Amino acid sequence: MKKKVMIVGSGFRGFCDALHLMDNPDLELQIVDSAPFFGGVMHSLDIEGFAVDKGVHIFDSIPVSLAETVTEIMDGQVHEIDFVSASAFNNKVTEQFSLPDLNSLDDASVKEQIRQELLTLAKESPTGLPANLEEYFEQRYGKTAAGIFSQIFHKVYGLTSAEVEPTAIAQTSMGRLKFLDDDAMRELKQDPWLDTVLAARRKSMGKIDDFVSIYPSDGNAMRGWCERAVKWLEAKGVAVKLGVKIEKIEEDDNGVRVHTNNGVIEVDTVLWSNDSIKALGDAIDIPDDVDGLQYGTPMMFATLLTQADKVRDFTYLQNFDPDQLTYRTAASGRFSHQVRPDGVSFLTAECPIQIGSENWNNPDAMGQKVWDEIKNLGVVDQDAELVAADIKRIPVTFKLAKTGYAKAFTDFHQKVANNHKRVILRDVTPFFRRDIYFDSAHLGELIA
Repeated sequence: MKKKVMIVGSGFRGFCDALHLMDNPDLELQIVDSAPFFGGVMHSLDIEGFAVDKGVHIFDSIPVSLAETVTEIMDGQVHEIDFVSASAFNNKVTEQFSLPDLNSLDDASVKEQIRQELLTLAKESPTGLPANLEEYFEQRYGKTAAGIFSQIFHKVYGLTSAEVEPTAIAQTSMGRLKFLDDDAMRELKQDPWLDTVLAARRKSMGKIDDFVSIYPSDGNAMRGWCERAVKWLEAKGVAVKLGVKIEKIEEDDNGVRVHTNNGVIEVDTVLWSNDSIKALGDAIDIPDDVDGLQYGTPMMFATLLTQADKVRDFTYLQNFDPDQLTYRTAASGRFSHQVRPDGVSFLTAECPIQIGSENWNNPDAMGQKVWDEIKNLGVVDQDAELVAADIKRIPVTFKLAKTGYAKAFTDFHQKVANNHKRVILRDVTPFFRRDIYFDSAHLGELIA
């Protein structure tokens, strides 16, 4: 008799978990999700007649094996993304680079101070465990660069780097430091330790890895992949049940009874593959407030319509200027192949914000401000006109672990393991899609 496994969560982690388990002939899989749609944050919105992703959700730098699966799901309707990225800092744009470029600083003495601090760190090769991200920045980049990165972090995420776990670095675009031109950076990277912390523009480094970046080309954005993925999984024997809210989980030696809004589902194992620890705690009577130690990073999400031929050929630009509105602007309409017969397409812009601020309370007033800013950044032509703007308030986007989260999660994880042998809580640390995919490959060791 096959072992019945329920995967809770239909986001990319749940998909990868099913992908790596479905070839096991001894398992019968089902995916359940409380949302009425598949894919979690990957499922696109309907805005002004377009399918608009909630942020940048490209299959970015994924292994070839995963790319082949995505291509199969899309019946070949994918195209390779040749990243044309840029970043902005100190009112200057660096082409073909998506991290903060401190080389744009006007004060040469600051850059020299950064260099001297890095050379000192290279001699010491610090290995101590930092208490928070601020300490990690200092340990990795030196005090001067760390101070600048902490300012950038506060702009993008709305809280200080001292308030979050050092592992938050994995969710930022601050995992490497560039503060000089490419030639000078490559020279510094000759030092083995500095090579692990410094960056030069990818174009100057040549081919780095064998990963590929692809995107659906059927004109339905990531929602097209989400909808096709359900049919593909079901054809492979994986049941997908949406709109199913888990209320209580009971287990004994014979199995697990999952009480839902649609009745009781009996399985052998529950694999918790979404990031709501509170929902699991409520279902198994563990009241720990782990989710309370996560920060949701509110954003205003702007969809800006303009003529497609007025949009520069780029993928996305990340704006690290602390005093500006936008963070990440993407040519979403172009790379998702969505252009109306009248030539209109769209861009998206994620704007960090504080809940309750003036802009939060008056979203409609932000459209023109955001448009003017991205025009100044050069992502649209100077004569481009704003056809329409849609501004949405998103209270929770990137979930950052505040200090104390790691211990709270470990304690909660241990309670689950001690009291619920048939409930497996997935590690939610991996953030990028390739890391989630590789992490799921180890599930066979947990589900025997």
